[in-house]
Amino acid sequence: MPPNVTSAPNGIQYEDETMDPLIPSIEKYDGYPKQLPGNEYKRELVWRNIILFAYLHLAALYGAYLMLTAASWPTVIWAIVLYHWSGWGITAGAHRLWAHRSYKANLPLRMILVLFNTLAFENHVIEWARDHRVHHKFSETNADPHNANRGFFFSHIGWLLCRKHPDVISKGKGIDMSDLENDPLLKFQRKYYLILMPIVCFVVPTVLPVYL
Repeated sequence: MPPNVTSAPNGIQYEDETMDPLIPSIEKYDGYPKQLPGNEYKRELVWRNIILFAYLHLAALYGAYLMLTAASWPTVIWAIVLYHWSGWGITAGAHRLWAHRSYKANLPLRMILVLFNTLAFENHVIEWARDHRVHHKFSETNADPHNANRGFFFSHIGWLLCRKHPDVISKGKGIDMSDLENDPLLKFQRKYYLILMPIVCFVVPTVLPVYL
């Protein structure tokens, strides 16, 4: 058994618990410098992501308009259901189950959560969990993927619109991900993510209301 999957006495671990962590590799390291001199890093925008996020948000606004003016109630309810399912894929799945290992889940539940995570379009579970473990271990430093010291916008969405700080990449390589990388289900999702995500996130949610 890898060292990062030991069980907690109560089966649940909260982010502020003081018991031995389920994943020692994400214990916060306070000795890491908060900031490096400004001339050592220059932010590089990723225009592909900027254009994609702009399109998605504009499409969401148009969808909200259609919801109020043209969509049928079953379609509106379907959209609300999808919203909650995708949220569970992140909160109950990628976050609490896989990033923190806060609880155990049987195979059917894990399959459902992987499906919901794919629906959310926030990267595959292994990548999401790695970034989150790095965030907890190096919180509010240059190695934190969404360092709040870089501003409110950056910590919420801006970090997805630019290249990762070199410290995020280097420290991410040192995070123990063996528990997730040895999971066949998560390996399958990672391998076929670029095929699964468009189908689960865009094609199926669009087609079902049209033909049902």
